[in-house]
Amino acid sequence: MKIPKWTTFIASLLIILFWSSLANEGLFALSEKLYTDNGINHALIIGIGDYEQWPKLSSPPKDAKEIARILTEKYNFKQENIELLTDDSKEKPTLVTIVTYLDKYVSTLTEKDNLLIFYSGHSTEDEDGDTYWIPKNAQKKLKMTWLSHSGICEEYLASDKFKAKNVAIVTDSLFSKKLLKPTSIVLSPYDLRYPEKITEKATKRSREVIAFGDKHWPGSGKTEGFGLFTYYFRKALIDNWFKVIDLENLIFNEDMIFQVRKVAGTRLLRGRLKKSPMEDEGQTIITRVLSPPPVDITNAYVNPKKGFVGDKFIIEAITNRSAFEVYVELKGKKYLMEGEGTEWRHSIQVASLGTSPYKVLAINEDDLEGKSKKGEITTIQSLASMVNVTNASASPQSGLGGDEFSFSAKTDSPAQKVTLIIEGNRYEMTGSGTDWSLKRKVEETGAVAFSIAALNKDGLEGRSKGGVVSIKAPQVNIVELKTSPDKGYAGDEFSIIANTDHPARSVALDLDGVTYVMQGSGKEWSLKRKIPDIGKKKLIVIAKNMEGKPGLSKSVEIMTSERPAGIPDVTTVALSPKKVYAGENFVIRVKTSTDAEGVFLELEGKKQPMEGSGTEWKYSTQIASVGDTGYKVTARNKDGKEGRPSEGKITTTEKAKKGIDVIKAAVSPQKGNQGQTFTFEATTNAPAENVTAVIGDKKYSMTGSGTNWSLKKKIDNLGSIDFYVIATDKKGSEGSSKGGSFATKALLANVIDAKVTSENGYIGEEFTFTVNTDNPASSVSLEMGGVTYNMEG
Repeated sequence: MKIPKWTTFIASLLIILFWSSLANEGLFALSEKLYTDNGINHALIIGIGDYEQWPKLSSPPKDAKEIARILTEKYNFKQENIELLTDDSKEKPTLVTIVTYLDKYVSTLTEKDNLLIFYSGHSTEDEDGDTYWIPKNAQKKLKMTWLSHSGICEEYLASDKFKAKNVAIVTDSLFSKKLLKPTSIVLSPYDLRYPEKITEKATKRSREVIAFGDKHWPGSGKTEGFGLFTYYFRKALIDNWFKVIDLENLIFNEDMIFQVRKVAGTRLLRGRLKKSPMEDEGQTIITRVLSPPPVDITNAYVNPKKGFVGDKFIIEAITNRSAFEVYVELKGKKYLMEGEGTEWRHSIQVASLGTSPYKVLAINEDDLEGKSKKGEITTIQSLASMVNVTNASASPQSGLGGDEFSFSAKTDSPAQKVTLIIEGNRYEMTGSGTDWSLKRKVEETGAVAFSIAALNKDGLEGRSKGGVVSIKAPQVNIVELKTSPDKGYAGDEFSIIANTDHPARSVALDLDGVTYVMQGSGKEWSLKRKIPDIGKKKLIVIAKNMEGKPGLSKSVEIMTSERPAGIPDVTTVALSPKKVYAGENFVIRVKTSTDAEGVFLELEGKKQPMEGSGTEWKYSTQIASVGDTGYKVTARNKDGKEGRPSEGKITTTEKAKKGIDVIKAAVSPQKGNQGQTFTFEATTNAPAENVTAVIGDKKYSMTGSGTNWSLKKKIDNLGSIDFYVIATDKKGSEGSSKGGSFATKALLANVIDAKVTSENGYIGEEFTFTVNTDNPASSVSLEMGGVTYNMEG
């Protein structure tokens, strides 16, 4: 982060004027005092993952250790003032341990102390909107074992017994808005005199909360294993190089807010604790004690390298990271360069003749100097016989990258040679005397500076002239598109390769109305994609230029056919019941395209074999957490070859807090014949208004009253069949369901009567055979003369 130069200049001027009469007190001493009188910082860092009754989390212990490490290594937190409670700590993060530490802070912290509480782990919200942290030993069904936010605020954090000056709670989980008075800081680190102003605010008391606004989002490869909120909080702590900064400005910067909202779709929450007599609009601040890395000059050059005495030279420099200030030293004097970030420049005149060495150096936020770069400026005496460029122009003055531009020049006397200079590259112009021109394609974009220089007969260069052409990024078109292979089986992976006529900013592929971003850079882009359907697929690829504008697209077709028989593809994945509650059993049923030797389910990081045979398989399980859980189902044939898998998500919701629960559901018999009548019985935990049995995909109203309900139903389906029962109260609210499964088999079909139209006849005459069976048959065949015929019926 970088403070604008004009702000620094005005601030310095005001301080000098104000303190000029205090000759015995230096500004440096004032600055040092500014950062050392903020009190002692304490921290309670909590990260819980190995829960006893709640779903385990992998991120929080790592989150807590990392935040504690950064605070002690980079900021003004001493190791002995940080209490770290994780699964690995000596004292475990139980309810009693956490409350004990809060008690300790009440009795030991003084009005000069500050406290930061960081929490990573499970949180929850009850039906009244109250929020809780979940300690390691919390019981799922016993609310009194949870850590109530309203409780700890009333008893500790918002109490007048808590004498600490500034208390800040930073949590990667829920925190009730009912406890907060929404506020936001009006100061910015880029404001004039921000360090003095924010340090003054830090002398006042505050009770501040900054929360993720959602339940803990676990880590992933993209967040390096840290929880989502911690990943960006950690990044803000690492990237910050302000000497002093408040927590609000640190966390509520655009990079963190935008990224968290983009991924999680939630808004970060901030505010001050309501009903706190200790709240005095103060501010929690942290002070950096680690010096930022030095800023090195990676490249420095001068344009032109040789010129006349008194000419202007442009010295440009590139740094390896954002610099606080960059200087050029020339002939014992230091000049402040203009720029920001990593690009800097300075215009200078050299009055002396010969070679003048220069050095470019950069300083960081702590005025530490990095590696410098040296160079030379060569000046020669201006001679009367020199050929000077009096006019230099370009036509058109604006265009697209790759367009042809006409450059022309006039000199004050006949020139031996005239050169066009763009981006340090020289191009010889054509002409004679005082008129010169050149047509050339320009690939660079933006404000492109050019200069034109002329040489006399002695090869000496006179004064140059130049200008600027504005060049926009050209339209980027797809010029070549191919796939490998161009034919395959449905479910196979295809490689799509695209080439553009100009370097592209991005390239996207449209398939069946869905857009996929291709990988690559410049003019070469590619994507690997599975095509699940059979038939022709039209792929449309379009590129965008550096300004984000699309060019001409190109399309190609891929032909897919059905995979050869014998390899089982997973064709159907169904849930019973369809609505899945966290912690309740449900059945996953799978059908394959052909008989499988084995079917496997990957769920929550585990791969389990499913039960079944042939084309029908099932697996009974439960998911403890609420939200989306990904799954993958694969099938193998007897040779171990896998067919096309099926992937998706199972969405679990919290168990209904109200409604009528089904506590028992049974079917009789559990095995029977196709077409037989089955009896379904259900018991509810309270009198129900309606009870419904869901058999397969169909719903049937059960009869009964109070808590006992039943249904008799003839079942014509064949095989293993799932069912579940759900009840509603008078308001139509559903409770939790109960279910099970039963099986039907086909009855033997016996031939009880067989007739033929005539027992005697002539050769070639048609005979009609009629057969009756005692039960429905799937097929009937007639064998005659060693030949079998399939009968119709």
